[in-house]
Amino acid sequence: MPKDVTLLTGFLGSGKTTLLNAILSDRPQTRFALIENEFGEESIDGQLVMRPDVDVTELSNGCLCCSLNDDLLNVLEALDDRRDKFDELIIETTGIADPSGVAVPFLMLPIVKRSFTLKRVICLVDAEHVEDQLRDTEEAIQQISFSDVILLNKTDRVSPDYLAQLQDTLRSLNPFAQVLLGHKEAYPVDELMRIERDTAATDQPATLLPLPLSSTNAFQPLAKGIQNRSLVRPVHQHHHHTHSSIVSLSFRFEEPFNLTRLYNQLTTLLLYQGQGIYRIKGIIADVQRPNRMILQSVGSTMTLAEGANWLPDESRISRIVFIGKLLKPEGFETLLKDCLTKDSQ
Repeated sequence: MPKDVTLLTGFLGSGKTTLLNAILSDRPQTRFALIENEFGEESIDGQLVMRPDVDVTELSNGCLCCSLNDDLLNVLEALDDRRDKFDELIIETTGIADPSGVAVPFLMLPIVKRSFTLKRVICLVDAEHVEDQLRDTEEAIQQISFSDVILLNKTDRVSPDYLAQLQDTLRSLNPFAQVLLGHKEAYPVDELMRIERDTAATDQPATLLPLPLSSTNAFQPLAKGIQNRSLVRPVHQHHHHTHSSIVSLSFRFEEPFNLTRLYNQLTTLLLYQGQGIYRIKGIIADVQRPNRMILQSVGSTMTLAEGANWLPDESRISRIVFIGKLLKPEGFETLLKDCLTKDSQ
C-alpha cells in the first residue's frame, strides 16, 4: 500500500514547526518519516523536532519547489527502501516554497504514486500578518491557493471580529479549502489529519489526457475582454472576489462540459497566459462519465483525476475556480462557455 503524505506549507514565521511537533505529539503511535526543507546551507528545523524516533531527512541546499529534481526523488527512493520503518510521511517546506512544485512528483510520476499518496496539503497562516503577506508576497498567495486545508494560526492574538473577517477572506481566495482555527495551545490535529484531497477518495490515479493542444485563440479574450462577442443567455453563476490585486473567480455550470475541449483550452491558457494564474481547480460534469472529474493545475500543467460517482438524484453542477492576479471574469466566462457540450448551448 502507498504511504500517506502530508505536505505542510506556510509563509515564513507562520508556525509550521510548532504545528509539526503538535502533530507528532498528538499521534505517538504513528511512526512518521519527515522531510525538512530549508532555504540555505545551515539546517536548523530538523533539530527542533521533539520526537527522537522520527525518521528525519534534511534538505538544506535549496527550495524543493525550485530545484525539484533529483534531490527529492532520491529521498523518496531511499524512504521507499525502508518503508517498513514508518507509517506516514510529512514534508515541511520552506517558508517561500510554492507547494504545487513540491506536489508534482506525487501527482504526475507513476513511479512515485505507486509508493506514496498525497493525502493533504496544509497551509499555516499567521492571523497577525496574513493581510500584509497577501499584499506583498506572491508566495503566500500560492501557498493558500494550492492548499486543501488552511489553518489560521495565532488566533489568540487577534480579535474575534477580525478573525471572522480573515476566515471570509481565505474562503474567498480558495473556495475548495477548509478553513480551521488554532494556536500553539490548541491545534485541531485530529480534524486536520482527517481532511483529504478530493482525489484521495478514489483509487484511480491522476492522469494527463493524451490529447493534442489546440491552436485556437479562444483564450485571447482573457487579455482583451469580450469584444465583438456576446453571451446568448445566462448559462452559469460566478462569484468574483478581489483582495488587493488578487482575484478569485468562482463559476458554477448546470450544463455539462466537453472535457477534452476544456482540458485543451485550459492547458493552452496556462502555456501562453499562465504567469498571473496561481491556481485552477474544478469539479467537472461530463455527460459521458458517471463520475465527477477533478481538474486542477499543478504548476503550469493541468491534471485530471476521477472523483466519486454522481448520486442518482444529485444535480450535476460543475464548479471551477481561478485564483490569480488581476484576472478578468469576462474572458474566463467566454472560454468556459465555449467548452460546454454543443447539445447544452
